[in-house]
Amino acid sequence: MKWGRQLVGIALLCSLLLSACSSEEGRTAAPAQAPAVQDYAETTADAGQTLTVVAPSEANKVNQDAGKYKIQTKLTEFQLLSETQGIAWGLTRNELRMYLTEDNGRTWVNISPSANVQFPANPRYGKDIYFTDPKHGWIVRDPSGMSETIVLHTSDGGEHWDISSIPQKNKVSAIHFDSARHGWLMTTEEASTGKELKVLYRTDDGGAIWNVVMENTVYDPGKSDTGSPIPHLGYTVGINFKDLKNGYAMIQELGEPKLYRTKDGGKKWIAGPAFFDREKLKPCISYAAGNLQFFGTQKDGWIPIGCKLGDSTKYNGYFTKDGGETWNFANFGLPASEGLNQSLRPAFINANEGWALVGSTLYHTVDQGKTWAAIPENEALKEKLQEYPEVVKLQFSSPKVGWLLIGNSEQRSSRLLQTTDGGATWRVL
Repeated sequence: MKWGRQLVGIALLCSLLLSACSSEEGRTAAPAQAPAVQDYAETTADAGQTLTVVAPSEANKVNQDAGKYKIQTKLTEFQLLSETQGIAWGLTRNELRMYLTEDNGRTWVNISPSANVQFPANPRYGKDIYFTDPKHGWIVRDPSGMSETIVLHTSDGGEHWDISSIPQKNKVSAIHFDSARHGWLMTTEEASTGKELKVLYRTDDGGAIWNVVMENTVYDPGKSDTGSPIPHLGYTVGINFKDLKNGYAMIQELGEPKLYRTKDGGKKWIAGPAFFDREKLKPCISYAAGNLQFFGTQKDGWIPIGCKLGDSTKYNGYFTKDGGETWNFANFGLPASEGLNQSLRPAFINANEGWALVGSTLYHTVDQGKTWAAIPENEALKEKLQEYPEVVKLQFSSPKVGWLLIGNSEQRSSRLLQTTDGGATWRVL
């Protein structure tokens, strides 16, 4: 039986490789003269968001009209890559539909991988998807129903996707790349309540080959001062590497966030530096930690911490100026978020400037959250939030440009909005 399962897995992987390498299947570009189509919208009540798509060969041309066509699709997440560039994606009948824009959403390129690679759940950025720039990206397909984890990677902006695999069946909990060549992928398996087996893989060739650099099946707490694998205790929130050697792992341990640090590329880890102080968040029943995020030169960074109390969550932050060596607590004077959107975190572009959406009010800070100014209410945004009450994600790439994804799960629909004036006005992309 074991050999039978392995043969089935090998056969499936070969099938995927053949599909990815095919001159027709491997290309994700739409035909140059495509008619207006509905991109297999999942709902008849709302066909989805309309995007203007161009073939990759037309994307950088001045006159793109000849190659344009429109699709309708439901988006489930996005990631801004710069002030003008970003990716957005969603699942349609277990097929990943992914689009790239390099002109502020006026036109998009279809960069979807082969439909032969089916996805059991919506991929999330930092867990299943990661891009270092518009050309280099990775998508992880968890091994649900398969014997191996599939990793898709592109180096030409999604025109072609290559396939590699990791021979294990554990779920993927985090992925991070510090360059187009060097990346890390964490897989986990729950060992018992509050504990998980953790295996860290690393690639040094852009994702073609992945090697194990850490597995905590041999964890020895007696060696924690000199470094050892990350312990079983706790659940992985995310990983972040500043360079080839130095990285952090955020772990939710006994309900509290905790950092682990490596200085050798992920082989050995030590606990700390300590940053979380329960005394500063006394009323909280539980805590929701986000992954560590660095800005610019990798010196400044922050960690969002949600204080949960009943059906509401109030976010605060910890900030570093020295690459994570020391941390300072910032008590945000924001109202608590309630209901559907209580897990929505503030979005910072540097150590001082950020935005937070609470209800239908957007707040802005330029002093690390010491003070927040409410941006005058925008009627168009308010109306959209009434129609699409679930806020999926808020992100800014500059003081002016930001994206907001909102949805309505009952109608199975969503809308991606953009601001180019710091949040004062919004439009549907």
